[in-house]
Amino acid sequence: MANIWSTEAWALAIAGIALLLIGFVSGSWFIASLATCGFYIGWLYYRLLKLEHWIRSGARTSEVYEDNGFVGIIIRQLYDQKKSQNRRKRRTKQLLRRLNRNISALPDATVLLNRELQIEWCNQPALYLLNLRSPQDLGNKIVNLIRDPELQTYLTNPGSRQYIEIESPADPGISVQIKVVAFGGNQSLLIARNISDQKQFQDSLKNFVANASHELKSPLTVIAGHLEMLEDERGLSETGLRSLQTAQRQTERMKELIEGLLLLSQVESHRLEPGEGDRISITELMLNVIAALEKYAAREQLRLSHPEGLFLLGIGIEIEGICINLVENAIKYANPGAPIDVSWEESPNGEFVFSVRDQGPGIEKQELPNITKRYYRGSRSRADTSGSGLGLAIVQHAANKHGASFDIESSVGEGSCFSVSFPTYRCLHDTREVAAVVTHADY
Repeated sequence: MANIWSTEAWALAIAGIALLLIGFVSGSWFIASLATCGFYIGWLYYRLLKLEHWIRSGARTSEVYEDNGFVGIIIRQLYDQKKSQNRRKRRTKQLLRRLNRNISALPDATVLLNRELQIEWCNQPALYLLNLRSPQDLGNKIVNLIRDPELQTYLTNPGSRQYIEIESPADPGISVQIKVVAFGGNQSLLIARNISDQKQFQDSLKNFVANASHELKSPLTVIAGHLEMLEDERGLSETGLRSLQTAQRQTERMKELIEGLLLLSQVESHRLEPGEGDRISITELMLNVIAALEKYAAREQLRLSHPEGLFLLGIGIEIEGICINLVENAIKYANPGAPIDVSWEESPNGEFVFSVRDQGPGIEKQELPNITKRYYRGSRSRADTSGSGLGLAIVQHAANKHGASFDIESSVGEGSCFSVSFPTYRCLHDTREVAAVVTHADY
């Protein structure tokens, strides 16, 4: 820094000497001042022009030059910034190259989309799984290349569903699971996976479970009939009577298990399209639910409420199964005689929410992620009750099939609340009916 200012001081000193010489020679101090200032300004202007030319040409480090004056400070600062920027660029390019190699090696199709859903990059599997071409399709909107209504709806609101399943645009015989993940500020990453083998295996498993369960119903019915006949037999010992009652309980449990497996294999089938299903009156639905549960709980224990004039679009027996399973589950685990709140409500965003709130022992926090798995029995307090362990699994799959979300809130010692929120495209109103609240007294 001292060298820089010494250079400028020498320049000013030379300018002062030149001013004195020209003034004494010419006899005009005005001309001397004008000539000296013009020469000094021209010299500064030349250095600034040289600096501007270097900056305009990209401030390349290979073309940097020396300047011992104050312009040199600017040159050195720009040179250091440029070197640092070049180092960052090299590191970023290396990271991008490694990232591209890693993503390209993934077996799943990966597509990078911008805010306008235009394709910015795709890997090799996307070429044969999604029928995309690189670089021809770069810059085009993916919805213009893959014309699938479900994909367009999903890309518009990816938070509404975890993933979707569509047929591959390249081969209709291939099933593709698509998931969209937010990436960066205004970008998203579309990941597509070939699930044909997995889906085929699941279909085979469902068919096996359905067929096996169906075949087991006939012999089980015969066994139950013979057990009923044995009830009328006289002379059975007390031990024999207890054995008969145990066999009847286990037979009844087997029947419940088979019915649950049949229903589960049914609800695990294809996801319903937004316009698919029957028009279901919630009022009639709740009448059927209460009739099915009369043998388990008194009507006074169930506090029911819902507005009239609400309808759902879906499969009636499966939505009825959701309601029955949740209410029956609450009756099973609630404290004896404690009221159970069963309600339908319309959320502010237009969704219909079915909820069941009990005052039972509650569910521990670490059990909540597993509570909807089939055959999961939970803690000791819940495992003491009878049941197939399929009820909440059926609810989860039936809700997914209808595009609904299943939520569980619970606190140990305070009870639980199970709720199913149906999307707006399944929610209908009957404007001919006057909205009212239906309570248990109306049933």
